[in-house]
Amino acid sequence: MRGHAQTLEELERNAPATFIDGVESYIYGYPLLMFGVTGRTGTTVPDDHTRLGAAPLNQFGKEMVLPNSTFNAVVLPSTTTLYASSFLNLKSEPVILHIPSVDRFFILQMLDAWTEVSPISPGSRLHSQEGDYALVGPDFTEEIPETVHTVIKMPTNSMWIIGRFYTTGTTADIDDVKNSIYPGLTLTPLSKYIKPPYNKPDDLPLDPIVDYITPPLAQVAAMDACAFFGNMGAMMQYNLPIAKQDDDILPKLTGVGLKPGDPFDCTKDATKLPTLQLAVAAARGFLNHAPTPPETRTGWTVSLNVGTYGDHYLLRAEVAQWALGANNPEDAVYGYTENDGTGADLDGTKNYKLHFDPPGNREGIPPVNGFWSLTIYDKDGKLVKNDAVSYNALGGAMVQGHSACFNADGSMDIYVQPNRPSGGVALCNWLPTPNTPDKFIFFLRMYWPKEAILHRLWVPPPIVKN
Repeated sequence: MRGHAQTLEELERNAPATFIDGVESYIYGYPLLMFGVTGRTGTTVPDDHTRLGAAPLNQFGKEMVLPNSTFNAVVLPSTTTLYASSFLNLKSEPVILHIPSVDRFFILQMLDAWTEVSPISPGSRLHSQEGDYALVGPDFTEEIPETVHTVIKMPTNSMWIIGRFYTTGTTADIDDVKNSIYPGLTLTPLSKYIKPPYNKPDDLPLDPIVDYITPPLAQVAAMDACAFFGNMGAMMQYNLPIAKQDDDILPKLTGVGLKPGDPFDCTKDATKLPTLQLAVAAARGFLNHAPTPPETRTGWTVSLNVGTYGDHYLLRAEVAQWALGANNPEDAVYGYTENDGTGADLDGTKNYKLHFDPPGNREGIPPVNGFWSLTIYDKDGKLVKNDAVSYNALGGAMVQGHSACFNADGSMDIYVQPNRPSGGVALCNWLPTPNTPDKFIFFLRMYWPKEAILHRLWVPPPIVKN
């Protein structure tokens, strides 16, 4: 398996084949499990408005407000985009997505059940037009109506749409998304598209066994070998491995007792269970110590190899664990750091400054076709509470109802500190930090980046003590 073959080769000298098969199968299946549990928790609702961002299968859960410091559903929440999310099952028939006219940056990211991002993810970069888009599973072979604008073929029967719509954060702009875009963003089963009308199901019964409180990351981490491979087998009954790409992993799955398309029987060979339990523990160790992308010379981690993984299963699993739903770099690139430019941990009680040079420079204003924003989070990935301001992010455009100030030459200085700075531009460009000695997190979002970012000709500037 690419990414940790040498380590596995060392294991193979002393470990039984069942152990190796279990380790490889766990890492291979981990993204499928994270997808499945996230989908299960996100769709265990009676309707599309009871729980923020959640909705039944084949319906959109549409965010109506931006998150604040009380929000803890996910780590590192975005305050610059409103989300419209949907988990879909395409097994019985395709689903028709209608995209309305959108006059702002947006991306409808489409992931298969293995968390691979479809290259046909409608949005601003692809200049996607208003119209009907057919979302088609791997088994469907019939004709699609000519009125459909685009057919998007998915390799798995389960899929996830993560829609992001830029907002300035003002009440008027959020209302515009809610009133002008959301009503036209719809999902309709093909049969009801051909023979309307379609009234989406409402007040659906809930499965009382489903845990939608515990975060999916914790749920998957708590699974023993029986639970993990049992859920993996259930998911693979309608989300098969990708032909040719995944052929080499099939013998490993067989060694564990997994046959794609069939349920996993934990009792079939009980003698394997102790070894598989050890394999699960070892695989989690590999995952927790997977290699991280090298930092830029300025102390940032900027990942450009996510979204499309092929047979790089360890990388895919690592992203599923720490950044589930990452975009293809062509649509969004993210920068992350908890260190200053010298490599020291950021300290919430200290004052820092971040200087972007004028556009066109190597450390200049981020070169994007869409928009960019810089957000501060506490050590746990939550937004920072500060009664002095109502925002947690700054950017090249207005975000959270606040506009940053540029210098006369087009550069920008951002002041990162716990207490209010003095001076007009300093106050305009203040990002409050948690007033504790704990580390905090810088997170840079760059949507529809230009070539300079994609080819590492541009890097985020260092964070320096002020």
